[in-house]
Amino acid sequence: MTSPGSPEFAAPHAAPPVGTLLTPPPLASRPRPLGAIGLVLALLAGVVASAVGGFAAFVVARGAGAEFIARGGQTFDWRVLSPVRDVVLLGEIAFWAGTVLGVAALVIGIVATACNLGRGTAIAAIVVSALGPFVFGLLVFVALAAGATASAGTVA
Repeated sequence: MTSPGSPEFAAPHAAPPVGTLLTPPPLASRPRPLGAIGLVLALLAGVVASAVGGFAAFVVARGAGAEFIARGGQTFDWRVLSPVRDVVLLGEIAFWAGTVLGVAALVIGIVATACNLGRGTAIAAIVVSALGPFVFGLLVFVALAAGATASAGTVA
């Protein structure tokens, strides 16, 4: 057995001086934009496309509703939409653009969630893109009803 004062003795661990860095600094978090990209696409699909589709539905119902009621409303003749064909095209473009953007947002949100690349915003993108078709349908239905009511007021 050696004594602490003898040269053969080695301490198992020497305490570092006060103020010395004991662990490496935490890594700075990298920006993870994939979830944010998915959320932006989902908002474009769920909010902007729905608003444009609702506006187009209102104008179509207001413009073609009076003619539809004047013809009796029993059968639908596609020629009724002729005066508002440009707005019908706008509504169709809003529908398909919302569909493409919503599917892209859903896929990007799933990938970002699985790869942990902005998980919070990716989950929000998944939720918004999943609810987007329901928002679009509800807004178009309400706009059609409002436009038909506005056109019925002009016929009477």
